[in-house]
Amino acid sequence: MKEAYIFDFDGILVNTMEGHFGAYRRALEEVNVPVDRDEFYRLAGKSGREMITYFAAEAGVKVDAEAVYARKGALWPEYTGSVTGIEANIALLRCVRQAGHPNAIATGSTPPSVGPIMDQFQIEVDAVVTADDLARRHPDPELFLPAAERLGVRPAPCPVLEHSVRG
Repeated sequence: MKEAYIFDFDGILVNTMEGHFGAYRRALEEVNVPVDRDEFYRLAGKSGREMITYFAAEAGVKVDAEAVYARKGALWPEYTGSVTGIEANIALLRCVRQAGHPNAIATGSTPPSVGPIMDQFQIEVDAVVTADDLARRHPDPELFLPAAERLGVRPAPCPVLEHSVRG
């Protein structure tokens, strides 16, 4: 069997941070919690609920993290236009697929965040593992194990394209 490749999504195939920042900022501002852009980017890799809890604590404001998270999700489609593709990495994924290598996306994002962006950039893979599939969240390496399993390969020889030091 050919070597399998696993790609992170956000920051490897697409730049989504500006869109996520906009949606989180708006959802949090609606409950009187300010969001600092630099701090938001520094916290990349944390779950949405962790980010909400962090910024609310920094502001000294009690919030319903689940409600704010749901609001961010409702706002997300308004911000997908700011997402840009990382063309060199998308081209690499397409070459991997064309050469017949099994391939997957393993991401700490959720299906409602990933699916529309995959469609927008016509990204196709053999398997997708999201935060909804796991007990522990990205950047925990547990994320990559089910991706290899879904591809039917052992994880040890799989190259993983990941941008985060924590990943």
